[in-house]
Amino acid sequence: MLVGEIMKKEKNVKKIIKIIVLIILGLFIITGISFGVYKLYQSYITEKATDRDWIASHVSLKNSNDIGENVLTVSKNKHISIFNMDYQDVIDDMVNNKLQSAFYEFTNPLLILNPYGTNTTGLNIYFTGTDDYELKYTISVDDKKIKDFTKTAVNQGDNGNYAYQIIGLIPGYTNTLKLELIDDDKVVESQKIKLNIPKLESNKDISITIDTEDGTSKEKLADGLYTFLGWDKNYTANTYLYDNNGTFRAELVLDGYRSDRIINIDDNILYSNSKNSLILVNPLGKIEKTYKIDGYEMHHDYIYDEDNNRLLILANKLGTDTIEDHVIALNLENEKITDLIDMMDLLPEMYETAESPEGGNTYGGDELDWVHLNSLSLVDKDNLVLSSRELSTIIYVENINKNPQIKYLIADESMYEDTSYQDLLLEKIGDFTSNAGQHTITYEKGNNLKDGQYYLVMFDNNYSASRTRPFFDWSNYEGTGDYKNGEKSMYYKYLIDENEGTYELVKTIDLDYSSIVSSVQDLEEGNTVVSSGMSHSFAEYDNNGKLIRHFAYPAKKYSYRVFKYEYENWFE
Repeated sequence: MLVGEIMKKEKNVKKIIKIIVLIILGLFIITGISFGVYKLYQSYITEKATDRDWIASHVSLKNSNDIGENVLTVSKNKHISIFNMDYQDVIDDMVNNKLQSAFYEFTNPLLILNPYGTNTTGLNIYFTGTDDYELKYTISVDDKKIKDFTKTAVNQGDNGNYAYQIIGLIPGYTNTLKLELIDDDKVVESQKIKLNIPKLESNKDISITIDTEDGTSKEKLADGLYTFLGWDKNYTANTYLYDNNGTFRAELVLDGYRSDRIINIDDNILYSNSKNSLILVNPLGKIEKTYKIDGYEMHHDYIYDEDNNRLLILANKLGTDTIEDHVIALNLENEKITDLIDMMDLLPEMYETAESPEGGNTYGGDELDWVHLNSLSLVDKDNLVLSSRELSTIIYVENINKNPQIKYLIADESMYEDTSYQDLLLEKIGDFTSNAGQHTITYEKGNNLKDGQYYLVMFDNNYSASRTRPFFDWSNYEGTGDYKNGEKSMYYKYLIDENEGTYELVKTIDLDYSSIVSSVQDLEEGNTVVSSGMSHSFAEYDNNGKLIRHFAYPAKKYSYRVFKYEYENWFE
């Protein structure tokens, strides 16, 4: 009896186990089928999202009265990228069709919020008129902390057609946009438009206003917008623009990597939108062209070589064992890429004596980051200066187009002790600590200088560390800090005298300490903009080095750079 009951229970257990196994198998099958269907759908969508006809059928301009009366916004399938050039052309066709199908006048213009997807709060306005008037606009919100923003917009239309991108609307607020047609400094016609601009979705940590503190200088701040490059993130950061009062005014949308600069080319702006591409954007926000960097990834910096209509770019060459040691050229006419400089050819001894740090490079990879180029500045079409953070060295490279050679190095002599590069070092004139971990090295010709003399300006981080040279003795670098702590960083301006083979410190400004991410920019007006990323601050100084205004922003990490641009394609 007992044996029978036991056998019966065993059969029941086996049945239960079989049922459980069948259920699990069924779930696996269902999951597999679902995954397969999902992959097929993804493949289908990916293929369709590059088909212009499909894009046109999945994009529309719709009324968004919750934003404002008669304001249009773009509705599109989420799989369609704004960086798809077919998308840009489809939207352009839709806008033109709107303009051709109806008559829009100043009192009843065509209003489209961010039609091309490149500027989150940019408002495009179109109308027709018979006279050549200027358009002045003022943006105000019901917040005493936020001052009005007034600009004269640049007309992008012709033959009596007016087309503008209005910059400066504030997300999360009801904005009052006052438009005025101006003729000989007199208001011919005006109107006000209410706009409820949605909050930013890209980065909820971005502050609409940031703290400011005025310095002792009575000089005016330069015109322009402070441009945050890589605020808190390298790979998901957009670019954020702030006015002189520390108020948000625009967000330029990117595709997984920060921009390192904004470059003006004719009436357009060019900037990186991913690690291997750049976009040329017209004043209305339309992407006119995309440039691909096949075989390389950008890092840290790029500059425009106007004489040769090309970009000079700091790049990683994919598939190699090193990073941040190449300079490439991208021809903007034929899009040809030329590998101009491989630093291993120029400083082989420094490469040979570098060590791979435990835990890999600063990005978590195994590639050797032995020189860490972080900025470049063009002297002329054949010569440039480079900044190496890992070697705390400024490197002048000549004949970059045919036979690159190092003309000279600027560094403390201890960095190159017992190497063959000692004869390349310029002699230091004066008693000061040489550049340590410097960024944004910039060539300036200067006035009233002799031939062979010029200036080099930089953000001297005053940071003494080199992960690939742990054996190096930094005792010559008096007053320098470590990654987290330091007394100060500095604005450095060297006078270079190639005739005498010397460098001399002729101007310095004490700055908030920032061991790594940082920038300095001498403006044409004479002011200087500096960014101390690790201190979450930036500032503007007058020509005498006196502080005009200091800005402090909230951040979990830092901002890579803050430059100031006038954006003459948007504003008169």
